[in-house]
Amino acid sequence: MKKLLIALAGLVVLVIAAAIAAPFFIPVSVFKDQIEARTQAATGRALRINGGMSLSFFPSVAIEAKDVAFANAQGASTPQMAQLKSLKVAVKVMPLLRGGLEIDSFVLEDPVIVLEIDRQGRGNWVFGATPAPSAPASSAAPSGAPGDIRLGEVKLKNGRITYIDARSNAKEELTAINATLDLPDLDKPMKLDGGATWRGKPLTVKLDVDKPRALMAGQPAGISLALGGDPVKLSFKGQATTAGRAQGDVDLAIPSVKDLAAWVGNPIEARPNTMGALAISGKLDRQGAKTSFTGAKVSLDQLKGSGDIAVDTGGAKPHLAAKLAVEKLDINPYLPPEAPAQKSGTPAAPGGQQGWSEEPIDLSPLRAANADLDLTVGGLVIRKIEIGKGAVKAQLRDGKLALDLTELALYRGSGQARVVLDGSGQVPAVEARLALAGVQAEPILKAAADFERLSGAFGTETQVTTRGRSQKEMISALAGQGKAAFTDGAIKGINLAAMVRNIAAAFTDPKARETQKTDFAELGGTYTIQQGIVRNSDFALKSPLLRVEGKGTVDLPKKSLDYRVEPKAVMSTEGQGGQMQASGIMVPVDIKGPWDDLSYRPDLAALIRIDPSRAIDALKGAIPAIPGVPLPGAASQPAQPPASGQQQPAPAQQNPLAPLRNLFSR
Repeated sequence: MKKLLIALAGLVVLVIAAAIAAPFFIPVSVFKDQIEARTQAATGRALRINGGMSLSFFPSVAIEAKDVAFANAQGASTPQMAQLKSLKVAVKVMPLLRGGLEIDSFVLEDPVIVLEIDRQGRGNWVFGATPAPSAPASSAAPSGAPGDIRLGEVKLKNGRITYIDARSNAKEELTAINATLDLPDLDKPMKLDGGATWRGKPLTVKLDVDKPRALMAGQPAGISLALGGDPVKLSFKGQATTAGRAQGDVDLAIPSVKDLAAWVGNPIEARPNTMGALAISGKLDRQGAKTSFTGAKVSLDQLKGSGDIAVDTGGAKPHLAAKLAVEKLDINPYLPPEAPAQKSGTPAAPGGQQGWSEEPIDLSPLRAANADLDLTVGGLVIRKIEIGKGAVKAQLRDGKLALDLTELALYRGSGQARVVLDGSGQVPAVEARLALAGVQAEPILKAAADFERLSGAFGTETQVTTRGRSQKEMISALAGQGKAAFTDGAIKGINLAAMVRNIAAAFTDPKARETQKTDFAELGGTYTIQQGIVRNSDFALKSPLLRVEGKGTVDLPKKSLDYRVEPKAVMSTEGQGGQMQASGIMVPVDIKGPWDDLSYRPDLAALIRIDPSRAIDALKGAIPAIPGVPLPGAASQPAQPPASGQQQPAPAQQNPLAPLRNLFSR
């Protein structure tokens, strides 16, 4: 036994001595030539080890090669696909003899790798002809689970990877790539810590896998991923497979969407203080082309919301489905700026007011995806219009977006609406149906059209359609019909009741337009719209002691009004529900001009044509004494003899209404 042990010990010593001495007796060039030849045979490309090469067998099989170059595909933009300053690989001997692989060290220094796609779409990482399908595995074949792998020191130092696509002339480059991999064995957690620079911005990545063996076998494994950098921060913690299935918690933080878009090469135009910080968090479930977020929280700039989001990219177009609750939503910062002030020399709109915008309206982005959205908002601000709590259902199909406002709180009133934006064609089109009740007219008219001359509770039912490439074209093409009613309000700038009682004061007082108004209990009518012209023929106003009928047009493209009202004084103080029959005089009033500079003129000539004698009687006492103008129909008074030295007054005018003609012709 003793001799046997001595013999075995001697054999071990000889093997170790042979392993140590072998590199000195076996020329390294033999291994170098074999490596280059076998690589050439396997890939069809040359591998050259231009620097020194060393080989050792103890305590591990180790190879170190310097200045290594691997040829690129024929016709590629660079002669080399990969270059290495040095490659160091050390494999432990005993695990190798047992059928396992334990890498003691694997170090790449200054690797330069070029990944390239040619104009035919073939990548330079594809070698030779497509291999024939392998024969089916027999029942005795291994299950596919990987063998034992252990990694010691695995490092990549100062690498650079360049990606080139000849089809689009795209080129991207990762520089300063450094990575360290820690894998004690396949049943223990793996850790990867690395970083790189892309487009001048450094990025870091950390990856932890709790069961590497399961992941390599295509089974779920616990994953923790963190991507960090100035442009974006992303973290994921959950489970994933190599087939693309992932479930877990996601947190995404982007300090500036605008800066991120510019960094990745897709700059976006955004107004100041918009498209800034974006944050998304929630539970991710991704399987193939389908990705969903549940319990998601989203914030962009000052906008905040929560809910569920699902995206399916498996169809011809991406499909988005979402159910979200949003706090107050102010979309003004994201809308195009309103039309600039007109340049010098450009004809101004009537009255000096600003015309409709000619800025192009582009609805083509609606064609990019399909969507089904269910949105509730705590408040909505569009231009100057402020809307309270609302509920919106949206459906987007092939460029056509249908918005249904099932709940709408608007200026102390409520309503429902449906709006369809059609961007499927070359010219944008809009359809709208609106039903409102109890809306305060003055603030909404001021916000929507800078019109401040009408107040009261407002209700309407309307349907409109239009199409055009700009706001101006859409206003000019507006068509539809509807009805509107106002209650308990006032028309500012004119007092129709005072006009009936005292015509001169109502129209000659320079402060009337600022201080006077016509209160009413009911006001309303129906209307039609064609080419932006609103026509109404059944206007009716009811108030104590006054009834008014009217008809006319509102020219929306020119922002002007041409309307005629016929007021009547009545003996009743009835308001709502009162009969339209009225007694007393009727002085028609023409209301004309641009919205911001309306004029009110009584049509006295019409009254005279209808009943001259009644007009004269009605004007008695209705017009205050005007110096030098006798009241029509007034009784003759004995003339007083003129004082000594005074001239005899001129005879009275033959037409007692002549002075009024001048008065009301203004």
